[in-house]
Amino acid sequence: MSKSMKRFGVAFGLVGLFVLGACGADETTSGTEMVQSMEPVEAELNVPASADKDEAVTLAVRVTQDGKAVDDADEIKFEVWKNGAKEESEMTKASLTEDGVYEAETTFVEEAVYTVQVHVTARSMHTMPTTNVTVGHPETAAEAEAEEDHHNHAGADIFLNPTQAVAKEVQPFTVNVEIEHEALTGADVQLEVFKDGADKHDWVKLEETTAGNYAGEHTFPEKGTYNVQVHVTKGHDIHEHIMETVEVK
Repeated sequence: MSKSMKRFGVAFGLVGLFVLGACGADETTSGTEMVQSMEPVEAELNVPASADKDEAVTLAVRVTQDGKAVDDADEIKFEVWKNGAKEESEMTKASLTEDGVYEAETTFVEEAVYTVQVHVTARSMHTMPTTNVTVGHPETAAEAEAEEDHHNHAGADIFLNPTQAVAKEVQPFTVNVEIEHEALTGADVQLEVFKDGADKHDWVKLEETTAGNYAGEHTFPEKGTYNVQVHVTKGHDIHEHIMETVEVK
């Protein structure tokens, strides 16, 4: 083989290696981009605690994951209802206004205590924090809040067991859900576990074992009092929750 042919062969080989290397780099980059964070999506409500009747009120929520703004949420909606009248709730779609902040506007037509719940669906996760708004000076505000019975929400009876656990040990949980004394089947039931003031909330998805009964497990990392909020959803009509405390020894 002539020297010129040898030089051509070496050059061609180097070009081939460069092309293969570039392709490998692209594949690596692409693979990295596809990795999705497993950190929970957090939703921080920014809703006034009080408002006037017929006043336009801005409802806002800041959505983050691992401390970074989430601007690509699949869907964010605010659900508003007068306490004791969940079946008359109204949904309003929110829009992104700045980094991680989504807003919607509503008007309260009666003097009463209202519940505002945001439904956040983002990056294959779902969270639905709530807050209350007192509109005007309702004479029956205390009665309206009392109607929010500890286990009864708009006809749904939700029971969590147990309410005690041991730190660093796997703790089974069961949730029983009934509506009008009939088992609620086919629901999406999740536990939101957190301590007061904690930024991180752990989510536990429960599986239906028998009609109306859902089960799952969680391990508490340390002793203390934990909040466990049970979220129950089914279709567009049922969005219920209760809050329990679990003592971890």
